[in-house]
Amino acid sequence: MKKINLFIIINLLCLSAFAQQSRTIKGKVLNENHAPIANANVTVFSVTNHALFTLNTNEEGLFSFLSPGQKFYLSVSYIGYIPFRLDQFEGDSVIIALKSSSVKLEEVSISATKPFMEQQLDKMIVNVDGNTKAGINAVEILKKVPGLMIKNNEELMLEGKSVSVMIDGRPTRLSGANLMSLLEGTTSAGISQFEIIYNPSAKYDAAGSGGLINIKTIKREKPGYDANLSINGGHGWKFPTNSDAVGLNYKTGNTNFYGAYSIGLGKQYQEIQTNTYQKDLNQRLQDSSTYRSGYKSNNIRLGFDHSLNKSDALGVLITGYYNTRNPNYISETATYEGNQLKPAANTLSDNINTTTGRGLNLNLNYKHVIDVKKQQEITFDADAGISDYQNYNTNNILTVNTSPIDQHQAYFQDGLTKSGIYSFKGDYTKKLSKGLFETGFKLSNVKIENSFSSLFSSNTRQSEDVGSNDFMYEETILAAYANQRLAMGKFSMLFGLRGEETFTNGNSVTLNSAVERQYLNLFPNATIGLKLKNSSFSLSYSKRIGRPLYNELNPFVMVTSAFTTRSGNPDLRPSYANNLRLAFTLKSKFTIATSYSHSKNVITDLKTRDAQTQITNSLKTNLSSYRNLGLNASYSNKLFKVLQLNYGLGVSNSDYTFLYNAATENINQTTGYLSLGNNIEISPTLWAEVYFYGQSRVTYGNNVNLPFSTTSLSFGKKILQGKGNLNLSINDIFYTGTTRSEANYGNIVYNLKSKYDSRNIRLNFSYRFGNSKIDVRKRSVGSEEEQRRNQ
Repeated sequence: MKKINLFIIINLLCLSAFAQQSRTIKGKVLNENHAPIANANVTVFSVTNHALFTLNTNEEGLFSFLSPGQKFYLSVSYIGYIPFRLDQFEGDSVIIALKSSSVKLEEVSISATKPFMEQQLDKMIVNVDGNTKAGINAVEILKKVPGLMIKNNEELMLEGKSVSVMIDGRPTRLSGANLMSLLEGTTSAGISQFEIIYNPSAKYDAAGSGGLINIKTIKREKPGYDANLSINGGHGWKFPTNSDAVGLNYKTGNTNFYGAYSIGLGKQYQEIQTNTYQKDLNQRLQDSSTYRSGYKSNNIRLGFDHSLNKSDALGVLITGYYNTRNPNYISETATYEGNQLKPAANTLSDNINTTTGRGLNLNLNYKHVIDVKKQQEITFDADAGISDYQNYNTNNILTVNTSPIDQHQAYFQDGLTKSGIYSFKGDYTKKLSKGLFETGFKLSNVKIENSFSSLFSSNTRQSEDVGSNDFMYEETILAAYANQRLAMGKFSMLFGLRGEETFTNGNSVTLNSAVERQYLNLFPNATIGLKLKNSSFSLSYSKRIGRPLYNELNPFVMVTSAFTTRSGNPDLRPSYANNLRLAFTLKSKFTIATSYSHSKNVITDLKTRDAQTQITNSLKTNLSSYRNLGLNASYSNKLFKVLQLNYGLGVSNSDYTFLYNAATENINQTTGYLSLGNNIEISPTLWAEVYFYGQSRVTYGNNVNLPFSTTSLSFGKKILQGKGNLNLSINDIFYTGTTRSEANYGNIVYNLKSKYDSRNIRLNFSYRFGNSKIDVRKRSVGSEEEQRRNQ
């Protein structure tokens, strides 16, 4: 019955879309030989030179749009051709012939005609256009986005909420250090722009407490080939690192072939000191640790798109990854009784770990254009992906000074996770007289098999099983959505509704314990925009769901040191967030936005301590509620044609409420941040940038990070007739970006200080070569959300 109700609701929303009569402008873009130009940029400007919207011509060089209801002019541009401006219209159709430009391809800088950051109705655009002046890689560029920060050098946070990262509409499938390695290997030479979507529409999966970041790569347009090469080397605090990437696009006839491969390798180093206060035992544990982790990551992307005819296109895309890490975690824990200066006991822990993750995904995509003028089309995506994750963990623990005989303990823990992800989705769009209507559906199924072996031995006990288990998990989601975009004079609106029905079954085979759930949710979204002469307002709302990562559900207990463990939680429930955002933009340079978010059952980290064993366990759990209120301002402008400023300033207040040991705990924290980016063009081929970021205390659930700041300096130089670039960056020059955190709730009282490779030096060389630009058709696969959670 719930399924029937779901589709009745969606169908009612679909029927609410209505067609209205309005003036439609049609056009065709040709070259000097009167041949159509596909993917030419057509931008509609107001008379005050404010970009209203941008669209691309189709394969026949055709475009059409609804009259914006005010005076406007057209700007048509295409790589290798002189931009064309059209101010007057006779009738409702026009033919535009572009003239070839004598400027060489590598000297064309589209970004010079676009602001670095521009606010649109439901998202912010960061224009890179392959310009290495924006930063060496994706991480450096994302740091400049107002309200975005990198939590503990592993997780992207936007206005206090975690975000999902996609590349050309595809999930990255990685998290933590692996995601950072991928983003650091994604050089700016291949990036077109970033889409920062604060409140995603119903077209996107509802999963995720915050927004989306989509990295759009540079498209290739003409027949021929184009390739790029990037070599990035550097040195951190202790060890060198390297990441290399190569990409190729080739078009012949109606077929595009494209591929990319990246590799990253190196070794990370970290020193951590933790003080844990056990007031009930009148003890203090002082843990000094060193962390070394060699790593190697491989990512590959291969695909082709083929136009069967003018209306139909077929695509195949294969993505794969193979990542290995070898962490070695050595710690010494001193136990102090009362106010004694000499420890009563010392415990040594040597944790040797090897992890291997690999995965392969196949996507089949079909697109049928029903009516070009009405932008009426339908697309289908089918996905099948398999992956596995192996973890081998050996932990030797030695306790001295507690008795005449030292105590020796050893844990041997191995885990294997196999995953299968399958999905099918369909999307339909049609342009109405004053907007665009979208609807679609999605079916997905995920099966996870987990096996875990845990053995323990000591100098007084034989080897025995301590928690070995098998855990099976299956999840099925049925979803449907509808979106309506409307343009009415100065107002732009987007309304949508998504329905998702979820079936889950987690079965701990060894423990004979199963958790089965079924729930139906509706996720509305709405965005209203108002464009004035030199400014604009936008108000957006969305409801989101936070589903746990699959490995967070595993009921396994991993021993990380003598007094610390981490475990999964099969009882995790989804969290629900309501997000509201109001923004004002002036001349596409200054933006001020206020945001509000309230979540129930928010999934976050929690530490618990056993008073008898003194062991602190870390796990994911559902807190009662979370509320965040923020105010962010940004300024992006180019002064004197040589100085690019990118400034950000923000303040927010976070409030967490949760139960711990049957008592209500509350953590409230006000946070401020400041980011200053100054890029100066010393000459047309030489530039430098100074970047500063500072932040006060900030809370993440029950954990509070203390203030920190970082200052970076970078230089860039064009070489090899503009086809190559050299970039040198020195990050965290004063080594003030170390992590310090603390917690104080229930019987959990501790403070932590961590020094890692935040200070480093990196040199990047990138080179582009080829005879043309080729178009790679964008696709949005069906298993995006499931693959993101398969960490």
